[in-house]
Amino acid sequence: MKKIFGFLALATIILLIGYQYLMKDFKQTKSLIFQNGVIYTLENDAPKAQAVLVEDGYIKAVGSNDEVLSLKTPKTEIIDLEGKTMFPGFIDPHTHMALSSFLHPMVDLSGFKHRTPEQVWNHLRESVKNFEKGAWIVCKGLDPILVEGLDAPKIDMLDEMVPDNPLIILSQSLHTYWGNTMAFSRVGIDKDTPDPSQSSYYERTPQGELTGLIAEQLAFAPFAQAILGAVDSKTLINAAVDVMKAYAKRGNTTLVTTGISVNDSKPLRLYKHLSAEKPEIVNQALSKLGMLPKRAPLPRHFIYIRHDRLHLMPESPQNGDDFYRVLGVKHWYDGSPYTGSMYLSQPYLMSELSREGLHIKEGYAGEPLVEHNELVNWITTHQQAGWQVLVHTQGDLAINEVLEAFEAVENAGNEIAAFRHRLEHCLLMDSLGIVKAKALNVNPSFHINHLYYYGKALKNDLIGEKLAEKMLPLRSALDAGMTISLHADQPMFESHPFSLIRTAVERKTKEGELLGEREVITLDEAIRSLTIDAAWQIKMEDKLGSIKTGKFADLIILDHDPYSIPVTELDKIEVLATYIHGNQVAY
Repeated sequence: MKKIFGFLALATIILLIGYQYLMKDFKQTKSLIFQNGVIYTLENDAPKAQAVLVEDGYIKAVGSNDEVLSLKTPKTEIIDLEGKTMFPGFIDPHTHMALSSFLHPMVDLSGFKHRTPEQVWNHLRESVKNFEKGAWIVCKGLDPILVEGLDAPKIDMLDEMVPDNPLIILSQSLHTYWGNTMAFSRVGIDKDTPDPSQSSYYERTPQGELTGLIAEQLAFAPFAQAILGAVDSKTLINAAVDVMKAYAKRGNTTLVTTGISVNDSKPLRLYKHLSAEKPEIVNQALSKLGMLPKRAPLPRHFIYIRHDRLHLMPESPQNGDDFYRVLGVKHWYDGSPYTGSMYLSQPYLMSELSREGLHIKEGYAGEPLVEHNELVNWITTHQQAGWQVLVHTQGDLAINEVLEAFEAVENAGNEIAAFRHRLEHCLLMDSLGIVKAKALNVNPSFHINHLYYYGKALKNDLIGEKLAEKMLPLRSALDAGMTISLHADQPMFESHPFSLIRTAVERKTKEGELLGEREVITLDEAIRSLTIDAAWQIKMEDKLGSIKTGKFADLIILDHDPYSIPVTELDKIEVLATYIHGNQVAY
């Protein structure tokens, strides 16, 4: 009997040691004081401070140097800000973490890297040499607007440039794609394959032959699956860590993935492992085996599942923790202004760009991607299950019809105000839409980079001056009492908070043209849209978004004070350090 008890005791000790070994995590901060800084709390009652005390990841005191230093203990680490500026960490309210990781190692054909069509195609030809024959080649960022004179490629052109590899090119907008013949063949699509829907299709010539263009995400799904299957998992895991660090380096302490485009739960396991407050024993075991990365301080990560990936949904909104959680679901009602799939009340302008570059047909004004009753039922189903819902809307008609769907849900006895549902992008939200949205407490997240990068093309070639002056109505929305946020829609554009803030305050295109002066907002309002107001949109305003006693210590240190430099210098501000739950992120 003694031998049995002895064996059990030894086994218990071994299990405990093994458990402690597996659950060993990065060191959590205990006590920090940041002093001698210019600290913007974003709280109305005490908007500025000199020092902050952080204990176990929470803000314990905010005030003057003397007030906060009086609370130190022998274990408190003192960090001298030396007059530098501290802000609460930024919240990216609309981003695509999985897609950003997926695109991270791809061939870059974007207008950020290339200025002429010749540079784009020469870069592709040179890049092909780095791939083994038969391997997938995936390119990102093709954009006929950012690269003047660039025409959409045809399949015979792609076959000539890349004859021995399946090739896929993603547009900058991520609503249009192009493939060569081998890519279509690899996924079993030919000229006789039926289109997934009227709005998501494989373009054909009048003779019925494939042109190489793939419109919208349903049509692209088979290609995405094939590409994902060909990518080494280690590459994707390393890319995810690198991308998370890049978000943090730009001052983002919280990410909100809006519509995750994966089919299985493996990426969700990875993201939970990277961001959750505490590790799970299975994930830690996989980390020790090298199948998941070692945990380190990284941004919080909240997720909305795509409408067509419901098998990935948790059982309840009460899942995860304050570091990682699935918040709800997302649908798409229209597409992109730069593919002709934005849903408008009047047709696109006909110009050389719209006709030749984007192949938009005369008189076309886009169309909805989902039937009205289907959307009403979808909202009702998920709201009754307790989930928050987001809907992608760009055009004025899309926005107003989606709001009519929310009204129908409300009129059927399902009160929606408490859910804080959202409209995403909202390029052409009109005055009627603002009134309806305010009444329903459905608030917008504005894709402000439409103005900066595409303002000139929108005004001159796509929607006209009258609509361009009214687009992205930030001032009108705030004056109506709405709670707004701004986003870059990464990977469409890099998640750079101060660039978004500058554009919202300045309302200028990259060419320097002022568009929609009446919709200018203040620096305070723009900063709030990426901090406390963005936190409100995800129902985390009591924990994130400002520097206040009791909130999480998500903090960033800046090299310049945004309130003390010209607006034109805002996007040049650098983040010197990022702290999440009091832990510094190693870039």
